[in-house]
Amino acid sequence: MDPLTNSTVLVLQFDSKKSTITLGQGILASISSLIPYKQWDVIVAIVSDTVYTLHKEAVDHSLALIDAIPINYNDTEQNKSYAHAEKYFNQLLEKHCTRNSLVMGIGGGVTTDFAGYIASAYMRGIDVVYVPTTLLAMVDASIGGKVAVNIKAGKNIVGYFHQPDYIIIDVNFLHTLPQSEWRCGMAEVVKHALVGDSSSLEILQHKEIQYGHIDNSLYNCINSSVRFKASIVEKDEYEKNIRAILNYGHTVGHAIESLFEYTMSHGEAVAAGMLVESYISMKQGMPKADFDTIRDILSTYNLLPKISFDPRLIINHMIYDKKNVKGKIRFVLLESIGKPRIGCEVNDLLLMEALNFYLAMVEK
Repeated sequence: MDPLTNSTVLVLQFDSKKSTITLGQGILASISSLIPYKQWDVIVAIVSDTVYTLHKEAVDHSLALIDAIPINYNDTEQNKSYAHAEKYFNQLLEKHCTRNSLVMGIGGGVTTDFAGYIASAYMRGIDVVYVPTTLLAMVDASIGGKVAVNIKAGKNIVGYFHQPDYIIIDVNFLHTLPQSEWRCGMAEVVKHALVGDSSSLEILQHKEIQYGHIDNSLYNCINSSVRFKASIVEKDEYEKNIRAILNYGHTVGHAIESLFEYTMSHGEAVAAGMLVESYISMKQGMPKADFDTIRDILSTYNLLPKISFDPRLIINHMIYDKKNVKGKIRFVLLESIGKPRIGCEVNDLLLMEALNFYLAMVEK
């Protein structure tokens, strides 16, 4: 059977360009039918070393179909840096890339983010295609056009909005996904569910998803999560209003990542951030039953990292958060599950209480 027969296609229309998302199983083998590869003079694919090791045959076959040149990438947060990017700009020049060339990113969120940044900055911006290979990249990192690299002072400080022309989501990559990466992706699925993706919420509450099972429940959850994020970013490409709800869990999460110098995964940090921000939400009026539901979902999928930190240092790291306004730390909080509020201020005493609650809970 043609793998494209049962695939899902979403076409997003932004002010800057059109972006097409294709979701399916085994669809990478049909890449020459998914993108108009002949329109670009040179195609360079930045490929995660991890993915290439696990899926060499599939990657080589697909790149050969579109005459793409692979460039390997050691996909760590340390290598998603402003300093590291220059090496790749030089490689694009060596491959004779022009303003009519294409960069592809094949890998997890670090790889697609890095490839997107390279494409956004090279010759003031060239086209980019993503092939996300982790659950987190499929439902979150590859969608929406945010691209950035890290500097010593913080995560994702230098970047642009640069929409991908195409996103190819092949769930077959998930067969080799480690459990730690699975949890990272599930954290973003949970985030979408809590800020408005009711279909995913129902699947999560029924505990239908199991690690390593690439079945209809997982596919439907990915499909719903992708559609939810796509619908939000299409309405608000540059994060002027509603798109900010997708930062739920990220104010605390990014501070945790920064404090741990990016040795902790993004998904784990965001999961911790969601619980802390849910606690704050409860203290500001969210029903306790909703807080209990959130804690139950995060615990069911084993998403909460058992970490120790000084809450004062977490608060200090929030100073660099991009969502801050006039020096005030801003949060996304919940009135209830599915009803987020943006731009919320929280006093330091309540924030300390919430962080200490988290520490006490994971120590049990």
